[in-house]
Amino acid sequence: MKTTKTLILAILATIAINSSVLVAEPPPEIKTSPAFNKLKQLIGDWKGKMTRSTGEVIELELNYKLTSNNSVIMETAIEDGVEMITTYRDRFGKLTATHYCALGNQPMFNLSTMTDTTLDFEFDPQCGLKEGEHKYVKDWKVIHDPKTADVLTTEYVVINEDKSLEDSAATLKRVK
Repeated sequence: MKTTKTLILAILATIAINSSVLVAEPPPEIKTSPAFNKLKQLIGDWKGKMTRSTGEVIELELNYKLTSNNSVIMETAIEDGVEMITTYRDRFGKLTATHYCALGNQPMFNLSTMTDTTLDFEFDPQCGLKEGEHKYVKDWKVIHDPKTADVLTTEYVVINEDKSLEDSAATLKRVK
């Protein structure tokens, strides 16, 4: 009899614990910056061509999606068949980006200026990359005019170990 009561109490305790897990609170609403909200206009797929400063023209595909309870925008880029990602998130109310590059490093950026059409990011040296020592993406710009909502331009500059620069610019169209 005592064993039966103990077993019943254990079963009831297990049900109570599992029931509280099933009634978990919803995640908090995330407040995001105007720049983050502007970037959300890019959610979806984009295709186009990128021109490098060498004159080479390559295919570029971008996908933007919201993740992490709508607090992060993840950009997946396929640049001439090579996949990379960039994450955009607010840090202390300001938009930042981390680029997981095919060069094998992760330069970080802080939004420096925002206009009606442009998000311009400046390199954050706290990521540890140094001019003259590493090759990395140094400047990053996203240009999107809501009046031409299906056209996106992106520009970036790579700095080489010898401090020479390589520019790339792409124009993409939204995939419907």
